[in-house]
Amino acid sequence: MRFEPLLLEEWLLKCRGAKIDLDHSAAPTPYGDGFDPCVGGEAWLDELELEEKIVRALAKQYKVKESSVVLTSGCQHADSLFIQTQVSPADRVVIEAPTYTPMRAYLKAVGARMSEVGRAPEGEFSIEPSALSKVLGKGAKAVLLTNLHNPSAKMLDDQQLSAILDEANRKNALVLCDEIYREMSYGTPTKPLASLGENGVSTCGLTKLWGLGGLRIGWLVGPEEVVEQVKWARVLSTYHLPARSLSVALKAVQKKAWFRERVLKLAKENLKVLDDWMEEENRLDVVWPDGALMFFAGLPKGVDDEKLAMRILKKHKTAVCPGTYFGIPGAIRVTFSCDRADFAKGLEHISSALSEMV
Repeated sequence: MRFEPLLLEEWLLKCRGAKIDLDHSAAPTPYGDGFDPCVGGEAWLDELELEEKIVRALAKQYKVKESSVVLTSGCQHADSLFIQTQVSPADRVVIEAPTYTPMRAYLKAVGARMSEVGRAPEGEFSIEPSALSKVLGKGAKAVLLTNLHNPSAKMLDDQQLSAILDEANRKNALVLCDEIYREMSYGTPTKPLASLGENGVSTCGLTKLWGLGGLRIGWLVGPEEVVEQVKWARVLSTYHLPARSLSVALKAVQKKAWFRERVLKLAKENLKVLDDWMEEENRLDVVWPDGALMFFAGLPKGVDDEKLAMRILKKHKTAVCPGTYFGIPGAIRVTFSCDRADFAKGLEHISSALSEMV
């Protein structure tokens, strides 16, 4: 396999010196808010024991058998292992567009043929059943989605997800849904895709809701034959996961409700800031999020998203992400995992830079 540079990662490195980070979509690290990483006796367990405990906890939360869960080195790792084990060169795969670009990059690396199903701003980033049926009709091995959608933070509900699974099942296709933002929904989260149909696969990890990306712990939930293949691919590539990370991860998974409450509180505070800003700033076409700590906004016609983002970074020391890096130029993704003051100041910087370019 040959891998090309990942523009999202290159942009992240450019933004490291930013004073206001509106590019980081994960919750803040929880250690200062009351989550204690000290794990006592759990730290003395070996990797296998800890993995078994986390798998048991996740199986209970997802309401599946333990044999339907496998741990990985993060959600992105789970996505890539699914592609590695389920997709062969020249297989056709349906992928949403725009989407989280590492999935597209990995498909390209394995030599898969990609067919896009659009998730357009004018359609609230939903998926039209007829459009999905059309691309599936070309013969597809799998469908790849995100929910909440990355980068728009819009949600496909249970009914829509079930319809997608049914349509894919008629073509004998698996559906993978990256659900890293699912439980950051402002309302009741949708059900995991893996619980809605036998051909559904859910991936997640501790990066976004938990703010514990540094642990590099994720998981995949799905059909047992898929889980078994992913398990061996992980063992052969990275072996077992680090005991220290696993011990902290176990404690975090068991406190999921606390982490969700924390994120919703931060979202509520910053959504008020966003609402106030939108009353004054009418040049951007803001897509109101269904969850997570981010929103997506279309730019005025003729404004280059990469140039705007670079101007905001260089002149105002504020980081936002160009939509081009998700496959939708002429837009930006803005996050609000910071405090209210920084978020408000960052939004002012977006308006200032926009005035300089329009």
